[in-house]
Amino acid sequence: MQSPFIRQSLLALGASLALLAPLRAADKPPVEDTVVTSQRLEMVGQENENIFYFHEDVVVTGTNLKATCDEMTVLASRVSQKKSEAVGELGAITHITLVGNVVIEQSGRRAESGRAEIFPREGKVVLTEHPVVYDSEGTGQGERIELYKNEKKARVFGGEKGQPGQRPTVILPGFDDLGYQEGKK
Repeated sequence: MQSPFIRQSLLALGASLALLAPLRAADKPPVEDTVVTSQRLEMVGQENENIFYFHEDVVVTGTNLKATCDEMTVLASRVSQKKSEAVGELGAITHITLVGNVVIEQSGRRAESGRAEIFPREGKVVLTEHPVVYDSEGTGQGERIELYKNEKKARVFGGEKGQPGQRPTVILPGFDDLGYQEGKK
């Protein structure tokens, strides 16, 4: 049986990961519990925050979400400030980092990278280490991809000027010949 603290932690984590691909209200699937599994979990309570370390074969599932990675770290503010408590009551999730073979799938979209950082307060996800985002309209890749929830915007960055690296690239579906033929009026 899950403790209320663990359950609250997982629900907050799921809400934060949902930043990746907001849906219209009419398209929202029924809400499911967010479940995080890994080979090992370590929780560390600090004065102002709780830190959760998920190690090896991390899988996150929830409402319209499946994410996998090698390791995940979740930082959450502490509501309870009693220093005698090892892990205080969970407050807002402030930062999530997924590392190693990151795959995030939601609503026909898939993001792959070596590292993903989620900033729930800002509504921003940053993908680095060979990021690629796939959806039905095309594929985007570069050195760094930033996804913004509230602005419905993505930014793709290349390597520093003069440095080797992946230039921002978008691959779109093909379209028919535009019909220009030399010699015809």
